[in-house]
Amino acid sequence: MLRTKPACFPEWQGSLHQKTYTLDIQAFRPSLSVFITRFITNMKSEAHDLSTLAEKRTKVKIATGLLKNISWEYTLPALAIFSLLISCIIISTKKHYWNDELFSYYMTSEPSFAKMLAAFHDKLNNTPILYFFLGWNWDKLFGSSEISLRLFSSLGICAALLVTWISLRKIYGFCPTSIGVFLIFCTSQIILTQNAEARMYGLFLILNALAFLLYTNFYKDQSPSTLLLILNSVIHAAIIHTHLFGGFYSGAILFSLLISDRIFKLFRPKLYLSIILSWSSLILYIPTFLIQADAGKPRTYIFEPNFLDLADVYNLTAPSFIRRPILLVFLFVMAYLFCLHIYRRSAKFRISKTEIPSLVLGIVFFIIPFFIWIISLTIKPIFLDRYLIPSALGWTIIVTFISAKMSSVLSSNIPENKNLKFRNTILRIFAYILIFSLITIIIAYPISEAIKYEQERIPGSSDMTSDILQKYSNLPRVVTYSHSFLERIYYSSERNKFFYILDWKSATDKYSGSFGPQEYKHMEAWKRNFPNIFKNVVKSDDFLKHHDRFLVLDTHNYLCKCPPNHKGLRNVDVDFYLDCPQWVETRLLNNRLYKVTFLNNKNWFSVLLVEKHNSNSSQAPLK
Repeated sequence: MLRTKPACFPEWQGSLHQKTYTLDIQAFRPSLSVFITRFITNMKSEAHDLSTLAEKRTKVKIATGLLKNISWEYTLPALAIFSLLISCIIISTKKHYWNDELFSYYMTSEPSFAKMLAAFHDKLNNTPILYFFLGWNWDKLFGSSEISLRLFSSLGICAALLVTWISLRKIYGFCPTSIGVFLIFCTSQIILTQNAEARMYGLFLILNALAFLLYTNFYKDQSPSTLLLILNSVIHAAIIHTHLFGGFYSGAILFSLLISDRIFKLFRPKLYLSIILSWSSLILYIPTFLIQADAGKPRTYIFEPNFLDLADVYNLTAPSFIRRPILLVFLFVMAYLFCLHIYRRSAKFRISKTEIPSLVLGIVFFIIPFFIWIISLTIKPIFLDRYLIPSALGWTIIVTFISAKMSSVLSSNIPENKNLKFRNTILRIFAYILIFSLITIIIAYPISEAIKYEQERIPGSSDMTSDILQKYSNLPRVVTYSHSFLERIYYSSERNKFFYILDWKSATDKYSGSFGPQEYKHMEAWKRNFPNIFKNVVKSDDFLKHHDRFLVLDTHNYLCKCPPNHKGLRNVDVDFYLDCPQWVETRLLNNRLYKVTFLNNKNWFSVLLVEKHNSNSSQAPLK
């Protein structure tokens, strides 16, 4: 039985079963007002909840729309990445490892991490540790095939493309960003070459792209958190531990920060210090660097560059960063857009505040090759195009900026006059067709180039003509080029027949080329660290002591002499001036104990037959 007094009926008496009660109206009035107040409050709360729900639904719709736009926009970067990956795979099925890639392969494929580290500390790769550390782990997960190790590089380049696209998309429109990023990443000769090579340049590029992403964020959040500063320091440390040029590009980013902060009247010592402190990690690498650098004494393989080499890097005489046919198409599209500006009288090109930081960095990265060219002329030759691959970011920023200014005409208002409106609409549609066609051509370019790439022969399969090979098939073969020797002992089924001769006198001969001494030290280090693989790398005296009859695969003109003070890095110069082995001239031609017979040079090599004869006979040098 309920005996509790209801709050709104203070004079209630009896039970529910009795159904009799008295009601005090005076007592009821305040309770009624409370009830009405509560009712109104509840109604307001429900109305507020409904409005909040409506706002939430609106926000969800907006977010859904943004996600749809974002997912659509990412279609083009995804296609560009797909094109680069497919290009890497296609080329890898046609292209064998060459000298530099084998330097990566033997390091990363070594089962023992300790042995890999020991080889790293020797006179082999004059490169910091990060690539080999990551590559060694990649190798253990995905194997050592050409496709596997090259995909490691390609994924780095693809990631750099995406990160750069995201960074610039925050500043510029969709079309300008896509044109700028894809034009460089999908047509640059330097990038497309490294996209299908097992070297550190893909890693080098993505780390610089990540540093650029943070750089742009520092101008959205001018007081970065401690976590972001630590991340910035880690990325810059990774840059300098990937390539020796990392210091130049990390320093360039710091320099760009200082310039941009000066423009915006900012002073952020913690940010600058986060980069400077990252450089201190190089102290750990200095002992190894000194050992590695000794391989370049008394001569290094990099020539002193000339003006043509600088022109090559700046795309004037070679397609280093933009392929010429596509560059012409790009210039045509930009010229058309510029004409639209003139026709619409809207050619007012302004630089917004959001564009300044990225543009400053782009210009600094663009100038770095010239700075290194000056160093190579005045201090030490270090100028090589692939070392400058992060400058692709500078090209990308500048091209994107130009594209944005030219394509701004497409977002301007159309005149209300019907005739002018129709005409402007047609012109705008044609502009979009041109832009879409340009982007399509650019994205398809890596795959089209990969399809054209010719299938390479297996190294060692065409060194000699069939008649010579048949007649002298059992003889050992001395290969005077170290890079050719490396390729043959990796690919040839007759790898045990190939020998490389260590002879310091001929390596340091003034006519042996700039690479001679370094080549000797490299091969000596390979022998020291991987004796089972490089068992046929032998001293000259030891080889001659055990072999009286053998073949020598020498340069096409085996009497070739490299000029001591050559300048210029053009490929034709490298072929004839980089490496002119002098072992035959130094140890055999003037040695009465040996008879040297020229067989032919129909293929890549001059094939020489060397026979030891009695000391009483004489042999005049071949001419």
